[in-house]
Amino acid sequence: MEEQKRRAPRVNKLFLAAYINREGEEQKTPVLLGKTFNISSAGLGMEVYQEIAAGSMMEMEIDLLDSLLDVKGRVIHVNRVEEGRYLIGVEFSEPQEQLAGFKP
Repeated sequence: MEEQKRRAPRVNKLFLAAYINREGEEQKTPVLLGKTFNISSAGLGMEVYQEIAAGSMMEMEIDLLDSLLDVKGRVIHVNRVEEGRYLIGVEFSEPQEQLAGFKP
């Protein structure tokens, strides 16, 4: 059995997210759109369409269908899938307890 490395189990959920990318205090991107492929109270996996450096800080607004969630987080890893498409892992700066109730 594979060991769970995450602080909170993630569930596969598709939500749209608007985000900006910061490196230090400098805003590196305009507001861009991405989509989640998994999410938990501690972080998310997201597909984005512009390269983002690991370690970058992100400010996100996630459309949870019945509400909007404003969160900040740090990009933990980046995987290039193809030109112009990246899968990133983001760890939230603070746990998001409203996401803990999502079921697989």
